Amino acid sequence: MCGIAGYMSKAAAAVPEKGRQALRDAIFFRGRDAHAEWSDGRGVHFSHARLSIIDLKTGGQPMHDASGRFVIVFNGEIYNYRELREAYRKAGAVFRTESDTEVILEGYRLKGAAVCNDLNGMFVFAIWDTLEHRLFMARDRVGKKPLFWTVLGGLFCFASTLDAFHDLPGWQSTLSPSAMLFSSIVGSFANGRTIYKQAFALPPASHAVVRLDGDLQPKIETYWRPVFGQKSTRGLPDLLDEYETLLSDAVNIRLRSHVPIALTFSGGVDSGTVAYIATRKLGQKLDCYTIDYHTDANQSEETIIAKAVAERLGLSWRFIHFDYHRDLLASLADEYRFYDQPCQQLGLVYSGRLFKAIKPHATVVLSGNGADELFTGYLGDEKVLLKGYAVDALKFLRPILRHSNASPYLRMSLPEAYAEGLIASAASDAVDDDVFAEFATDVRGIAAQALECGAESALDLKMFVSLGYSGADSNFRIPDVSGMTAQVEVRSPFLDYRMVEFAARLPHRFKVGNVFAAGRNKYLPKVYYARHVPEDIAWSRKKGMGWNLRWDRSIANDPNFTIGFDRAWNAIDRIGMDTTRFRAAKNSYVADVHGGAEFSGHARLMMNGLMLGSWLSQHPEAHLAA
Repeated sequence: MCGIAGYMSKAAAAVPEKGRQALRDAIFFRGRDAHAEWSDGRGVHFSHARLSIIDLKTGGQPMHDASGRFVIVFNGEIYNYRELREAYRKAGAVFRTESDTEVILEGYRLKGAAVCNDLNGMFVFAIWDTLEHRLFMARDRVGKKPLFWTVLGGLFCFASTLDAFHDLPGWQSTLSPSAMLFSSIVGSFANGRTIYKQAFALPPASHAVVRLDGDLQPKIETYWRPVFGQKSTRGLPDLLDEYETLLSDAVNIRLRSHVPIALTFSGGVDSGTVAYIATRKLGQKLDCYTIDYHTDANQSEETIIAKAVAERLGLSWRFIHFDYHRDLLASLADEYRFYDQPCQQLGLVYSGRLFKAIKPHATVVLSGNGADELFTGYLGDEKVLLKGYAVDALKFLRPILRHSNASPYLRMSLPEAYAEGLIASAASDAVDDDVFAEFATDVRGIAAQALECGAESALDLKMFVSLGYSGADSNFRIPDVSGMTAQVEVRSPFLDYRMVEFAARLPHRFKVGNVFAAGRNKYLPKVYYARHVPEDIAWSRKKGMGWNLRWDRSIANDPNFTIGFDRAWNAIDRIGMDTTRFRAAKNSYVADVHGGAEFSGHARLMMNGLMLGSWLSQHPEAHLAA
């Protein structure tokens, strides 16, 4: 697990020492065990910061293959590296280390870009071909690991963090209004865009080639997509067996490590299932950690359940106390400082605390992260299915109404209608025509991608958007950035690409068992979990850490939150961006809470303003174009 950075320059002296030092400094938080660099002396430079997990002695980078033609920098883990190592050896590869890094190198030497299809893991890597003078970059299927790039004149630069670009010649830190609009409405950044106008992200499941003798623009190709249009015809018993087999192997290969491993644990179906498989089915003795606010005077149902499940499964359970009311806002700035783009999840604060508490005992952590996105684990997902039924019942009208002014849901496919709904929701925002047009293009891109994957039903579209957008920029990003800040690698068996493919072909009735009964979301995983824990625990309603503290009331009534929001608005005002809609969302949210609403539809926009402003407070160099 590492941080990587590098550049290609048409002029060998184009990047001054200050820029190279900025690359080193920006990625250092991602790997403090070792740092190394490599340059070809003609304008190509790689930098690497390492958190050692596999092959502690000989796995250093940048790494050359045996021939000396290829050199790689790699961030991530290849969980099936042992199997690939043996297969590549039979094909003629010669290995000098025990590392998964060398497995990628030899696979690329043997198969070129097709090596990406072999890799099961979370990864980004860059390989320089010294013979053909070209750079190959790739990113894992789900986008667990980040890779950003920019072209500044005759310079191409890539890095694990956008902060690496700030001291490069030609960099301006100019914010993208369309990216911020997209984030406030969709909950993430558009596929390939970033918060900055000059920088881009390599999309998940993509690889790219950059030629030094070309225009330095990456030629990007997608190598994998989930397929939603081929639902399984197997019954529940067979699907439960397949689920257990896939998840057991996903957990098993993620237990490969040369450093200690632990589990994050809430006692819920996701972390509980991972804990059961790892400890009871695979026989691993692992400590599990729960972070919560529980005290004798202020008890948490989440903690009580976690302790009970840990005892039932025979786990070594450790509790980490976190005082939400005292520490959440007070710790935001410290836990947020290595986030190179805004993140909408305030939960990054206690995630950072959790990983820092685990670090003295373990460097690798298994997590249940990702299961909610795959198996409809969020409250309200059952309503998505009901709405989908209504849309499907009227789809015969689409050919008739295609060119009318009727609702998009009556004249378009569901992904197209979803996109048009987002566009309509942005129409009232104070943005110029160019910003709005760019936003509309990006949103319609979601629909096009969903249709390519066959995600035309309501639940399939929900999974697609959660997996590729809202989840990728929040639930998947927090373990990466906060984990690396604490020097802990977080592994998510549910995000094994085989589990994603399984969830994509799983019939809807095995995701939502009963749309009219509470707690019937995530049906198949709960049926499996109920075999190993009491049914009332397996089928309990999703809560989440700190759920019964009622943060809606705290935000509405706590003066500390009022101060925090005011600071955020001031930071947004500083860049000349209108805060009217954020302030209005906060006021409407408070009114909803005082009116007794269980959930407010204004929460996302309100939190977007808080997290955007808090991020801007730590990035004074960021600005909008004049």
